[in-house]
Amino acid sequence: MVELSQARVHAVVGDSVRLRDEILATLTGAWNGPVKRVTEPADPQRILLDLDTPSFLEEPALWVLRADEKYLRKHQEALLGAAAKEVANGCLVLVVPGLEAKDKLAKALAARKALHIAAVPGPKEIVEWLCARLAAIPEGVERPSSVAEELVEHVGAEPDALLATLDLAVLYAGGQPLDVAAVRAVANGTAERPIYEFTGAFLEGNARKAIDMIYAGGGIEPQPALSALVGETRKLIACCETSDDGDAVAWAGGRGRGNLYYARKRARDLGRATLLRLLQGMVLAQRQMRQSGNHGELTLELLALNAQRVVRGR
Repeated sequence: MVELSQARVHAVVGDSVRLRDEILATLTGAWNGPVKRVTEPADPQRILLDLDTPSFLEEPALWVLRADEKYLRKHQEALLGAAAKEVANGCLVLVVPGLEAKDKLAKALAARKALHIAAVPGPKEIVEWLCARLAAIPEGVERPSSVAEELVEHVGAEPDALLATLDLAVLYAGGQPLDVAAVRAVANGTAERPIYEFTGAFLEGNARKAIDMIYAGGGIEPQPALSALVGETRKLIACCETSDDGDAVAWAGGRGRGNLYYARKRARDLGRATLLRLLQGMVLAQRQMRQSGNHGELTLELLALNAQRVVRGR
């Protein structure tokens, strides 16, 4: 991978939100100065001017700009001009779902080895690709091929959905080697009450309603309920990061584009910091649920009560 300092403008491109973010993490991890993140700024000229003008007051910054292809086309001439210049005061990394190889900007970046492709495995390679990912899990995996095949059978071949489910399965395994049973536990499960009613009450900070739903009628199984909470919260965090609905849905492990009007409103109301705090609580609850055996309902109750305090105390 080319060093950031070798080109003023870079682009991370690919259909998978997760794989793009992994490449981005490698790039930002190699940067020693401040990192500034924006999503489709109305006037990117301010950023491009910053890249032109060294400052005695601030260190050179790495700008991370998330956008879609339409945005890039609108500002292509300005970005092309910046891509042709040497590094002066920081760098710009564009994070986009797609960029046509014949596009002028793509050609210019490729010529400078600054076009980073987040390659998505095809249907025939997906199991082998998953096995390579499983090999990196510190706790280990029992029968990796079977685990990979189980994931594909339940989720399909979409990388972001597979990796989101894999994350939940690793949490569910609670520090033990991942196995097929853990995948089935998080990929299966239904409840008589719509799960979105529970997640909605939880994220509104309405602990009483959320707790009532845990026990009402046939009740809601703790593990699927917590998995749904994690998925919904990740989607809301993605709404804070990107204006592209397809990216936001994929980041949460879903498929298609979906209608995120209400999700975006909730994400704005809660804010990224609150959502990250809630997600951290969910991860801790997942570990507690694994350790406490049959006390999943109690863990959910405590989580709902803590979420109410966080949401209403913002």
